[in-house]
Parts: sequence; structure tokens; C-alpha cells
Amino acid sequence: MSCILENNNGTTTAIPCNDVNGSANLFTGEVAYSSYGYEPNHAATYAFLGVYAAGFLAQVLLGIWHRCWWTLPTLAAGSLIETLGWVGRTWSIITIEWDRNNGGVWEIAFGSFIMQICCLVIGPTFFSAANYILLGRLISATGGTYSSLHPQSFSILFIAADVVCLVVQAVGGGWAGTADTHEGSDNGAKVMTAGVVLQLVITVIYVGQLTEFIWRKRNNRAARKQVNPFGRFFRRKHASQDQDSGAVNYSNKSTIEALPLSSRNGSWDAANLKPEDDGLAGSSSSRAQTQAHAEAVSRTQTPYLMDDKKVNLMCWLVSGGTLLIVIRSVYRSIELSDGWEGPIATNEPLFFGMDALLMALFIYLYAVIHPGLAFGRRLF
Repeated sequence: MSCILENNNGTTTAIPCNDVNGSANLFTGEVAYSSYGYEPNHAATYAFLGVYAAGFLAQVLLGIWHRCWWTLPTLAAGSLIETLGWVGRTWSIITIEWDRNNGGVWEIAFGSFIMQICCLVIGPTFFSAANYILLGRLISATGGTYSSLHPQSFSILFIAADVVCLVVQAVGGGWAGTADTHEGSDNGAKVMTAGVVLQLVITVIYVGQLTEFIWRKRNNRAARKQVNPFGRFFRRKHASQDQDSGAVNYSNKSTIEALPLSSRNGSWDAANLKPEDDGLAGSSSSRAQTQAHAEAVSRTQTPYLMDDKKVNLMCWLVSGGTLLIVIRSVYRSIELSDGWEGPIATNEPLFFGMDALLMALFIYLYAVIHPGLAFGRRLF
């Protein structure tokens, strides 16, 4: 009874069957595996599945405990997607079977392969989002002046760029998963590579912003000029809120000059306001206007300044996390550029060291030093 050989052009050729399970391929002389190019290590796969599942649970519980809700759609979501990737690798192990066609190949379910590659490539995008938000909050919590990019626009710009990277990688993953040929699958891998490279470029820009913030904070050098492309939106929003509440328009110079000197810098104290102060405190309506102005000014200022110990701790956290992401992104960019069957993509120990281990370290680093230690509040 003859078997078939699938040719690259889609045709088939009748060939002898290889009925010896696990034997060398009749054409290559080596044991052949579909998709991965190797059989995933069983022990390591189960171990990493447990590590990532526990990390996901930790991120969910810590986010809720500290009431640091923004970590749930970033750190927890990324951990979940990584865990699903390892579920895919486990699926590959469970479904592997010997195919006596094509000279004898260990066949692995292609769906499981696509599931793991897409999830493990896309997952760290959510970790990058956590870094972007964390640095934006650090900039705000230290006065908002230690960055050339205004804190109002910082997280918005980087999160928007991160979403673009996510979409590109998802499109590439979908293309690879629905392709009927190896060529189509490789084209999907190239699109995913473009998304990873774009994410790496954005991360490099982010590293520049992080470096600037750390340098300015350490040397107490405020930025002389800040870029704030979304500033107009926030000003309109605050102006609308002030109008609805009957507050004084504090952007109007004549209005500011009509207020007591002690209130012009936002340090207004109602208890110390004297009736003779610029003639405004003599009536209840004037008092109400001045109070509304002080509240409006306070909304534009940092609610508190974080102490240096917490700032330094968060800086070390975000620096370490960013380093892990950069190393992993460089590895993935090189790996995917050669397609699924390249020498790097088929090297499992390298994958363990440059992706699986690094992202596990990221998850547990952000569990031990959770952003909620600086920005959260305990649930109980």
C-alpha cells in the first residue's frame, strides 16, 4: 500500500509508507516534525503552563487587592494570553501522532501551533501597555514636569501605538492561521514580524522617555517646554465642567487678577480669607466664585507628590520590565523573519531562554513589586 508525498505546488506523488513510528524520514534521513520542527518538551511545557497560570492568578488577585484596576486589562490580560499560549503547546503534545505519509513525520495539530505562536507573540504587547501607563503615572505623581512629553498625552500616545502593534500582530496571526499553504503561513509570520519590530521601535522611543524622566528627576531639572498634543482636548473638557458647575474661568487673565493673591497659585485657603482681600470676600457670591476657582485650579495640579522611595522603586521596576521586553522583542523579530522553519524558530532551548523565561520573570517581577504598592489602595 502506497502513501503520498505533498509537493510544494500542491500536487501529490505516490511513495512508500514509513510505518516505523519515530524513525528517520525516508527523504531527509532525520526524524521529522511538522509545525515546530521538534516535539515540544513535555516536562518544560507542563512546568511553564503552571508557572504562567499561577502568575495570571497572582496578577488578578493583586490588582483587586490593591484596587489598581488598570493592571487587570494590562498585566492580568497579558498573563492570561501567555497562559493560553502554553495551553496551545500542551494541546500540541497531547495531539502529536505519527503520519506515515511524506516519508514519515510526527504530525502536530496545526491549530495548536498557531494558537501558541499567536498568543505568545501578542501577550507581551499588554505588558508594554502596563509599562506605558506606569511611567505616565510616575510623571504625574512627581509633579508632571520631569518629561518633555506632557503626562496628559504620554499614556494616550504610547497606548495608541501599542494598539496598532497589537492589531498588526493579530492580523498576521489570523493570516497564518487561515492560510492553506506554507507560503501563506510564512507571509502571516512576516506580518507578525512587522508588528513585533514596530513594537520594538516604540519601546526604544519609550526607553528614551524613561531615561529622560529618571535623569530629570534625579537632577531636579524640570523640562522647559512640554509637548502636549492632547492638551486642547483636556482644556475643553475642564472648561465644560467649569461651565456646568458655575466655576470661574481661570484661564481668563482678568478673572485671575481679580482674585486674592493667595488664590492665584492654587494655594487658596478659605479659612484665612479676609473680607478686605481685593473686595471679593465680602459677599457670599464672591466667596462661592473664589471657592470654585480654587477647586478648578486644584484639578490641574498633582493631587500628591510621591515620596522618593516609591518613585525609585517604580523606576527600577519599569526599567527592569522594559529590559526584559526589549530582549524578548529582538529575539522574536529575528526568529519570525525566517518563517516558521528557520533555525531560530526550531530551536526550543533558545525559545525557553529568550521568551518563556523572560516573560515569566516579567510577570513575577510585577507581582513581587506590584504597581499597587505605589498607586493602589488595599481592598480591606
